[in-house]
Order: sequence, then C-alpha cells, then structure tokens
Amino acid sequence: MPDIKAYAPGIYARSEELIQATRDLDRDRTSQEAVDKQRDSDLFSFLEVQRDAGLDYLSDGLLMWQDIFRPLAEATEGLEPGPLTRFLNTNTFYRAPVVTGEKLRLPEPLAEPYFRIGDLPRGRWVTTLPSPHTLAVRATGKRRLEVREVAEGVLGPQIRWLAGNGCAYVVLQETALFEEPSDLHGLSAALAAIESPVPIALQMPFGDAGDILGELMELPVSAIGVDFYATDVTSLPRPFPKTLLAGIVDARNSLLEETDELVKFGRRLLEELEGTALHIVPNGDLQFVPERIAREKVLRLGEAARALKED
Repeated sequence: MPDIKAYAPGIYARSEELIQATRDLDRDRTSQEAVDKQRDSDLFSFLEVQRDAGLDYLSDGLLMWQDIFRPLAEATEGLEPGPLTRFLNTNTFYRAPVVTGEKLRLPEPLAEPYFRIGDLPRGRWVTTLPSPHTLAVRATGKRRLEVREVAEGVLGPQIRWLAGNGCAYVVLQETALFEEPSDLHGLSAALAAIESPVPIALQMPFGDAGDILGELMELPVSAIGVDFYATDVTSLPRPFPKTLLAGIVDARNSLLEETDELVKFGRRLLEELEGTALHIVPNGDLQFVPERIAREKVLRLGEAARALKED
C-alpha cells in the first residue's frame, strides 16, 4: 500500500482579530501583550483544526513570519530585509533580502517564537523554509548570492536545529525556477550540502513545473511538490521515483473544493503512479485566503486523505 499523508505546510492565514490587533499595535492602540495573546489564540485554533482534520503532520502556521524570507534575513549576518516586493502574481508583498556582507552566517538558528516547538508534537510536525535557490535569486545588494553558500551558511544550520527539536519534515519553497535561468546542478549540490537529518521536500507553488519535472527527479530530496492547478498531471514522469507532494487544494482561491473531487483526483494519481508515496497538501501558503476559508480547506484536505487511506 502506498504511503498516503496529508498536512498543511507554509504560512497560515491570520484571523481577522489578529490582523486588526497587529494594525492597532502599529497605531499605538493596543499592546504587544494583546497581540501575542491573539496570536496564541490563532495558533491553538489552527492546531485544533489540523487535529480535527486528522492530518499526519502538524504545523504552527509560521504565524510570526511576515513573509518566508524576513526572519532569516534579520537573523543572518550578511543579510538584511530590503524593499517591499510583490510575491509572484499575488496581492501580497515580501521584503527582498539585501546582501550586506561578503559571507553569510546564521549565528543562532531561529527558535521560539518563530517556531512554536513547545506546542507541537515532537517527531510529528512539519515546517517550511525558502529553498536555497529561491533565497539566492530573490536577494539583491552588493553581490549575487551563490546557492551553495545559502545552503551551508543559513539553511543547513537552521534545518539541523529543527530536526534536533522534533521537526519531522521540512518543505523548501521554490518559487524562482520558473522565472530565472536555473542551475539545477548547483541546486543539487546545495541541497546535498544542507546535510539534513530529516526528509526534505522541494515544493513549487503557483507555477507549471511540467517542463522540469524530469530533471527534478535527480535532486537529493525525498519529495517533489507539484501545483496541480498549474501543472498537468500528464507531465509527471512515469515512474515517479520520489514522494509526490500533490498540491490539490488551491491556496489562492476562496472557492472551496469538493471533497469527492479531491478524492477522485487522488485516486487518479495513485493509479497512474503505482507505488508512489502520495502526500496531499495545499498548492501553496494558505495565507492568501481568509482564515475561515483556510480552515475549511484544511478540513476537506483531511477528509480526502481519510477516504484515500480507506481505499
């Protein structure tokens, strides 16, 4: 029987209450303590919905992360957060990392409160980081970053710390392979240099990965994440030698998926890629939809996973 799992990595949607509390803090209308209390409430609500959905790995939703780069840029010697930049073709923005030094070094891996390890079940949680290629490509400044130096100086120490603190799975978010001339050989060497003690997935949200999937099978990762709202299933290599991180819930659309349709598509993947481990996930961060919609999408993802496992 193929390995079937479901989880919701990435940055999760903030509640309206947390969004308002953050705005009020910016205007000196509330306290940091009140914002932290609301963030804790959001976290516990997200953990509850994941448990209700029966997800295999839990996530803390990265609720302290303004974007996928900023905490790492703030913590890394040789980097700092830079100008606001539009994230792909969404209505959200990130602060592009700016290179300020000749060498990257993460003096101390990010810990609490960026990763809520005290609230997550040891050995059964998942988190998300930028891939070394994406971080290198998105960075601007005095020099161009090398993909391997990002892996060795920043991501390697962080991932090894996560593994030592109970993280079971790391999803690296790759959003630059569709846009830039890509050095997949360099990316392969960088991923190997991370020396991760836990499985790593390379996820490509919001883009058509069909043209490069064959080459991605050679990368030293356990899983490849495919956005099936942008990539045709017929472009998948047969056989598929990695775990397939199947993005079957649309994180950019408030329209709720029908559970029966998710199950039908999951069955098709299992039939066409016989023997391939299947992990079903959203196709990107659920921060792009309202929290009430994100919650329902997580529940339907869990329902679909249960049906596939029962099959």
